[in-house]
This record gives sequence, structure tokens and C-alpha cells, in this order.
Amino acid sequence: MNLGDANLRTVNASRPALVHSASKQSVTASDDFYSVPSANSSQDEKTAMLRYQTPPLHIIPEPYRKTPEPDSTRPTVRAVTPTHVKLPTATPTANLGASSLIHTIKRKPLSTGSTPPSESPSTKDPTSPSTKETISASTREPISPTTPDVDDTPYIQFAIDQLTRDEEVNHAIDSRTLQRTVSRESYSVERVVPDERLRLQQGFQSGDRRQRPLQPTRQPSNSSVVAVPATPIQDSFRFPTLNYLPKVLRLPSMLALLICCLLMIIAIVFSNVWSSQHQGLWQYDNVGTIRYFIFQYLPQLLAIGIIFWLFIVQSALYRILPFLMMHSEERTFTSHILQSAALFPSDYMIPDLWCFRHGEVTFGLCLNVFRLCTFIVPLHSCLYQTQYFTMDGESFWRWTAVEPIGWTLVALYILLFLALVLLVLKLRREASGLRWDPRSLADILSLFQRSNILSDFYGSEARETMDLASSKKYRLRYWIAGKRSSEIFHGVEESQTALRGFRHNRESKEKSAHSPLDLESQRPLKTSTLDSLQKDVHNPRIRYRWLPWFLRDTFVVAWIVIAIVLMLAFVIVSFVNNATRRGFEPKLTSMKTSQGFSPADFLYSFVPSVVGMILFLVWQPIDMYFRALQPFANLGHTRGSAADDSLLLDYTACLALEVTIKAALAGHYKLAWISFISLLSAAIPILSGGVFTAQYFIPTQEVRVAADMSGYYALVVFVCIYSLSFLIIWPRQKRRLPHDIRTLGQILSFVYESRLLNDAVFWQPRSRIDLVTRLLGTLTGDRGNSRYAFGVYMGRDGREHLGIDRLHRPESGEMFIATGTMK
Repeated sequence: MNLGDANLRTVNASRPALVHSASKQSVTASDDFYSVPSANSSQDEKTAMLRYQTPPLHIIPEPYRKTPEPDSTRPTVRAVTPTHVKLPTATPTANLGASSLIHTIKRKPLSTGSTPPSESPSTKDPTSPSTKETISASTREPISPTTPDVDDTPYIQFAIDQLTRDEEVNHAIDSRTLQRTVSRESYSVERVVPDERLRLQQGFQSGDRRQRPLQPTRQPSNSSVVAVPATPIQDSFRFPTLNYLPKVLRLPSMLALLICCLLMIIAIVFSNVWSSQHQGLWQYDNVGTIRYFIFQYLPQLLAIGIIFWLFIVQSALYRILPFLMMHSEERTFTSHILQSAALFPSDYMIPDLWCFRHGEVTFGLCLNVFRLCTFIVPLHSCLYQTQYFTMDGESFWRWTAVEPIGWTLVALYILLFLALVLLVLKLRREASGLRWDPRSLADILSLFQRSNILSDFYGSEARETMDLASSKKYRLRYWIAGKRSSEIFHGVEESQTALRGFRHNRESKEKSAHSPLDLESQRPLKTSTLDSLQKDVHNPRIRYRWLPWFLRDTFVVAWIVIAIVLMLAFVIVSFVNNATRRGFEPKLTSMKTSQGFSPADFLYSFVPSVVGMILFLVWQPIDMYFRALQPFANLGHTRGSAADDSLLLDYTACLALEVTIKAALAGHYKLAWISFISLLSAAIPILSGGVFTAQYFIPTQEVRVAADMSGYYALVVFVCIYSLSFLIIWPRQKRRLPHDIRTLGQILSFVYESRLLNDAVFWQPRSRIDLVTRLLGTLTGDRGNSRYAFGVYMGRDGREHLGIDRLHRPESGEMFIATGTMK
């Protein structure tokens, strides 16, 4: 082995020790890797001369370190002349015994010959041109190769560096906060140094060649790349104005709904006025005729159409309201919106007050007025009744309007009209902050692809309730990555906070650096908190813990029993003794007032319709939750699911009939039937409110309440179908989740560490068509072969999490999808 210009000398034979000189490191990346620092160099120059250092494998404790002898007591190492190959020789007094021999090998010859003291390399400035030329020239000199044309000096230097790096680096490591400073004057090429544990600021003190770390200070480095609000050129293809509204909330659709309300108001006012001035509206002919259908069924049918329209409006409002609130600059704190603002309505009966709690009084008033207007259907069922009139000596029955009911309906429609006008003005004044309709999981994930708020959801996938800080400002708008960046993106961010791609990487690396390592996997060992999280994500009791309260086993059994018992009672009472055909006593007076009101007619029209309306509204949350859970049910399959069958499903934003057709074509037959029942159940309040009427029976000369048998038979069929449908709402295990999915925060808890957000398909899509095209693989060449799943995945922090990701990734393998049952 060629030792170059190294010399051998002896040291104290009784204390063998490894002696080395101060580090002679340079920041240059050329052949001049080692050089001698000048004693006269300034402090700044020495601080700048740094290079990347590998952390020590073994740190030698301070008591066991050997203090090197002073240079004055050691013989100096003289360089050999490069033109003569000489073996190293020892001094005459040297003892070459094996027990006392120590090799002191210099890393680089100081010069090719003897150097005058005045021009010694130790007194020269290493940054001066003359010094660089001397060092560079000496580096290019041949160094006595043992094999022709092969120089093994670099290998020797590397081996020595590996053996001695522990002591050199030991005093330059800060265990928590490390910094790095590189002088661009002494090193013109900007190097890329991994931003891990080795970031330190070092300095040399005069008279001491050992590197000593200065006081650590935290530098912004990557965290300085913060989210800064941007205002791009609006109304362009790349950066459209952030005021998108779903079609049902746009002005043409809202004007159409307003016109419908005006027509209903005009029709009811006309009926009341005409009926009072002309003794009724139309001659009564018989039960089951066209006139009977017009006065007893058609008003409820028109009213139920408006109710469905209001359902669509409410669903669209719920979808955009969280984003609209985060886009508003008037709000002080918006983080609580993620954990409390629902993305879809859970019911349509109970007043919803969350808008008032968040300061949105206008939207809160509109939503609750819409729910109040569900009672227009029972009122329409008793709006028209028959009344006995005598005119010119002739007596006859005529259809007439019940004026008190009519004016009540007019008041409700006016209230609805004003709420719609208020909603239109509010939506025209405030922008939604959206570029397209967030109808599916993919649409929501695209808004958080680069979000810097995801770290706030750490560990939330295994918790039933969200607990976010309520003092943060989350904004949905255009952003740029730092003030000097020209890259504009759209999403939800916290202003003046490090972006996810920068802050998360730094924090995760620091966490990994401070955690004990598993020597085989080179991953941090689990602490008590992490160990608890890992147990939670694998625990089937947590994985299959949550269902809506009305879909839990106890309640489902109760619904089935109640529905079947009521159905049997209804059928038995209806056909025993032909009560519905022959009629029954009203138990209340059937006499009409001058305004056409009859207690008996009101009771047997309004009450059955109210009961039917309750049955109709009870089914709506069942339908809505099955729509929302369907993507997660598909993701829970062991083989995963394609994007169009999971991430792109938008059942919560569709009409009931549309869901039925789409679900049947996609093979989701259970959801198709449940959505069909939500539409079919609307017939129950329509029929039940018009099937009974007070009739005068000539043979017995009395007024009895009888049913329109054709409508009654249809009502019995619909009630039986509705009741038996409770047997199929029992949710299977794949529809169970760790917690609710109504809010944005609950959905983000399943993806905050997922590598799915790093996929190119979610990288700044320009439109929803662009996003769908990417997910279906037509642009990426994937052709829809990617499978997505819900299970235990390896997160970006190197730890296991429960949520949504690709079923298989080359770097982390296949996801773990639980298939066991709860214990």
C-alpha cells in the first residue's frame, strides 16, 4: 500500500494513542479536498470553510479521550520529494516495537519541497490565488504509486477520515438544533446539502484548532417558504374567479324557484277570493274522478315538488358553506369550521343552528325557513273541501277553498319567497372561494393537496371527536409559495405558515432524528404515544366503531319492529268490517263555517298527511348517509376500488331518481333501492292527505268519513313497501368507520399523512374535468388501473395511519385492510 509522503515516529510506549492534527477541510469540490488553514486567516473565513460531515458512529466519552501532545514535543512530518520514491524512516531514537508503534499519517503533503518559513502554508491565506495554485499544483504531483498508473492515496485518505471522524465531529454536533452556513464568496457553486440533523454554525477561535459549535440559533431555512395570499389575473382559464356556485344556486335556477312560489301564491289567493264570491270553485261530481284528483291530490303533488327542490338547494348550500366561510375575509377565526360545519344535511325536520353559532345569520334563517316549509304539504291536503250550497232553490255540493288554510299557506309562501330573495342577494354579494362544485372526495382532496394545516389533524383518525385549535385562520383562496415565488395555487392554507411540502418534511425528519432507531428497519422506535396510535389503527373495535345513531343495531331492530307493527295495524283496521269503504263516524262536527272550514275534514286530511310527511322525512337521513358511506364501503374491499367507484362518487349531490339510476348501473343495488324508497315515500303524504273525505250517505241520511278506494289501495301498497324496506337498511361491516364523515375535518383525518396528496393526479388541476381525466388515467397512461382503499397505510412520516391511499405503492407495499369482525 502506498503511504505517500507519510512518516513514522514513536510515541510513549506505555500509552498507545491515536494522534491526529486539526481538521484540514476545504469547501471546494475539486481535487484540492484537503488543505491547511492559515493561522492568520480571519474568523469569518474560517467559519465559512465548512463541509458536510457524517455524524459519528460511536461518540467517545470525554473522560476517555486522550489529549494530544503539544506540537513542540512532536517531531514534524516532512514531505518527500515527489521525484524520488523513498520509504519513511524513523528517528535514531525510535523504538519500533509493535506495542509502542503509532502511525501518524498526514492527509496531504504540505508542499513539494522545503518551504521558507515566511512563505509557509500555515501562514498563507488559503483563499489567496497563490495559495490555491500551490495547493492545486501539489495535488497534481505523483505520489509514489505501488502499482503503475494507480494512485491509492484517495482510498487511504478516505479510510483515515472514517477512522478519525468521531472525534472531529463530536464537538460540532448539537443534538437538537443544527445549523449550516456556507460562504458564497469562498465557494461560488451552491451545494445542495440534505436538511437533516447536520445543520450547524461553527467557528474557530484564535490559538485553537478544534472546531467548537457556536450557540445554536433556529434559522427559517425551509420553513421560510410560507403561504402568501396572491391575487392573480382573474377571469382567465388558469385562474378563474373564485365565485363558483352549483347550478341550483345560480340566478336562473333561483329565479325559476321564485316564480314557482309566486304562482302558488297567486293560485291560492285566487282560490280564496273566487270561492268566497262565487259560492265555491267547481261542482262536485263524485269520488275518484278527475275533479277529485285535481282538488285532493294535485296540490300536494305540486307542493312536494317544491320540497324536493328545496332539498337540492339545502344540499348545495351545505356543500359550499364551509368553503364560503373560509374564503370570507371578515372572519377572525375559521379553524372551528372544519370540525363543526356539515357537508351534507343529516335531516330535514330538526332546526339546524350551526350557522347561527358561526355568525352566518342569513344562511341560518334561510335553512330553517326551508325546513319550516315542509309543512306546506299537509296544509295543501286540507286546502280544498266540499261544501253544501243552496242557490235559486237548488241544493248541490261544490268544491270550495278553506280560507284560513289558504291564507296560512300564502304567509308561508311569502316567507319562503323572502328567504329565497335573501339567499340570492347573499350569494351575489359573497364569493364562494371555489372553482368548481366539491361533489366528491376527490374534489375535496384537491383543495388540500398542498395545505399546511394537515399537521393539526395528527392522530385524529382514531378519535371519535375532533379537537382543533379554534384560534387559527384557515383561508381558501389563491396562494404563492413565498414572496419571491411566481407559482400560484388554489387551496386551503394558513397564512404566513410554512407550506406542507417544506414544514412537514423538516419536522418529520427532526422527529425521526430524535427518536431511537430500529437498526434493521432504520425507523424510529415507537414511543408510548406512537405505540398507542399504532394499536388504534389496527384495532378492529376502532376501525368498525362508528355508525349514525339511527343505523346502529339496536335502533335498526326498533325501526323494523315499529314499522311492521304499524303496517299490520293499519291494514287490519282498514279492512275489518269494510270501514274504509262503508265509512265511519267522524266523531267531530262536519258542519262548514262561512269560510269553508270543517273540523272533521281538517282532522282526517291534515293529520294523515302529517304522519305521512314524518315517514317521508324519517327516510331522508337514512338515504343521505348511505349515499355518503358508499365511497368508503367500496374503498373497504380487500382489492380496493377504482377512482370512478370511490373517490369520484357524488351521490350526496345528486337527485334521488338520479342516484337510483346511477347506483343501479354501478352495481350498488342496496343504495339504489334505498334512494328509490326516499322518492317513493313521498307518495305517502300525498295520498294520505287526500284519500279521506266527509261524504253524505243518502240511505242512512248521515255524514260519514269514507275513503277513495283506488287511492287507498295505492296507499296501502306504498306503506307496505316502505315498512318492509327497513329490513334492508341493516348496514354491513364495510360501512362502519372510526368516526363520522359529515365535516371537512373528519374527512381530512383519513388523508392528512396519506401519500395520495402527493400524487400527480391532485397536483393543481385546472378544472374538474382535468381532475376526473387524471384519476381515470387517460392522461397519465394509467387507464384506470390504480386501486384505492381504506385501511392501514404507511404515511409520509414513515408511520402507520388509518385512512385512504393507493392500495399498492412500490415504496411501502400494499395497504393492510382489516376484514375481521369486532369482538
